[in-house]
Amino acid sequence: GPVQAVLARRLAEADPGRVVRHKERLAYVIVATPGRTFRLRDCVLTPMELLEQWDAYTIHSAYYITRHVNAALQRCLGLAPHFLDVNALYEACPKPRRRIHFWPVTRTGNSIMISSYFGSDICALCKQKCKANGSARAVVCQDCQQDSVQASVAALSALKMSQKEAQLVATSCGECNGCVESSNTFARTKHQQRSEGGIQKKTRTGIVSPLAHCTCIDCPKTFERHRLKEKELESIAVCGAL
Repeated sequence: GPVQAVLARRLAEADPGRVVRHKERLAYVIVATPGRTFRLRDCVLTPMELLEQWDAYTIHSAYYITRHVNAALQRCLGLAPHFLDVNALYEACPKPRRRIHFWPVTRTGNSIMISSYFGSDICALCKQKCKANGSARAVVCQDCQQDSVQASVAALSALKMSQKEAQLVATSCGECNGCVESSNTFARTKHQQRSEGGIQKKTRTGIVSPLAHCTCIDCPKTFERHRLKEKELESIAVCGAL
């Protein structure tokens, strides 16, 4: 299709030695872009490009739901005796609130996502709406802070559970790629020392590239480790808020 043609042209320009055969099917992913309107040719990446820059892009879930999932459901539920309009139901249903992204720094470290300037206004413990604390990514409401012991136990338990699950998945990855893997070897933060007014400060400049380069782009372990890393960072932020 046109999207694959644009992707093939871009890949050929980036790597002149790459040969794209006639009618060759290229795997691609549509990523989210700011704004209500977008052109598909500006949002297409290869699956490997998405995995290599997973802290800078996110899959365009609304596109896949409206164009593919809803279309498949409509072919089934639009027949007798249901006669349902899946698209109308999708538009009428409430959408989940987009969560705060816990990796606002891109892989190169040269730019910052706009989400880094906005804090969360959902309590991390009771999930109720509360007052945001500046640009803090995790907040705890006043009701939960009244019982500081219970809140601390809940936050530490969530952190311990996320680290334990991440360690189990990392062990499975280590058996596959032959490298020493742990919960700390995935998406480690890269820091750089800089001097401001004679004071040494440590700033985050991106993510350290992993030692093992996985060739399976459909491996569920990679996405599971990504999810658990997000969960761990969120738990650490909650502990800091307490």
